Amino acid sequence: MAEEYRVDLSALQQVITRLNALVDTMDGVGATAEYKTELPEGYLGQGFAEEAGLRNAHSKMKRELAAMVAELKHMIADAGKKSRSVHDDYESREQEVRQSMR
Repeated sequence: MAEEYRVDLSALQQVITRLNALVDTMDGVGATAEYKTELPEGYLGQGFAEEAGLRNAHSKMKRELAAMVAELKHMIADAGKKSRSVHDDYESREQEVRQSMR
């Protein structure tokens, strides 16, 4: 007896939807990291040697965080595109099988 397999296209669609929502969320996270974490000169005080070092360390961490968010967003978007492609391929094959059985 032949083994059957079935792909749950609705579950795959849920994965795609969730990945797309994550990409949208990452847009907000990236914007927050970029624009809402500014540390202007003098904000930490003035007249002490460590102030410039702290601001520079903050700027470096901000750039690294922005790069991580961008890379994560790219990875999530790529996974979503690949999931969409798999979904569409399975759906197309399912349609072909239905048509051949008529």
